Amino acid sequence: MGAVGYVAIEVLVGQLVRRAMGLKMNWADSMEIHSYSLPVIGQLNFGQAFPVLQKDPKATIEIVKEATEGAKAIPGAIAGYTAHQIRQSGFKIPSYGNRDFIALMAGKILSRPVTAYLFSSLPTDFQTALLVINALFNRQKAVIDDAKERKKAAQQGEDF
Repeated sequence: MGAVGYVAIEVLVGQLVRRAMGLKMNWADSMEIHSYSLPVIGQLNFGQAFPVLQKDPKATIEIVKEATEGAKAIPGAIAGYTAHQIRQSGFKIPSYGNRDFIALMAGKILSRPVTAYLFSSLPTDFQTALLVINALFNRQKAVIDDAKERKKAAQQGEDF
């Protein structure tokens, strides 16, 4: 349920962004792109781990901070967009300079603040599912970070 909920929020926010930009809404493509991005969001997070979403309805939501957290998922969205374009058009380099791509990136950035803002109002099971997917992203990041640290330590050991 975590993946479904995560994708559902991103698709809804993304479609609102598309509507605001005057683009045709395409629910199926959006679901596909966001589904493709899920397995790599944690692995391609080059910043700090994602913070835990706040269950307290009185918690202060910092929009800029949450948008920055949403931006950490952009590399995963690029991977999902690329996979979608290859599936649609075959093996050729996809175009990233178009309004659809910009809408996707804007939706990805804005979905985190929207999720943080609505989180305390969601049903408990939905909250738990989103916390689990967030923890999964952080665990993927930790595995990658650990591998980088081991490689770095091994290289430093060779230098002596």
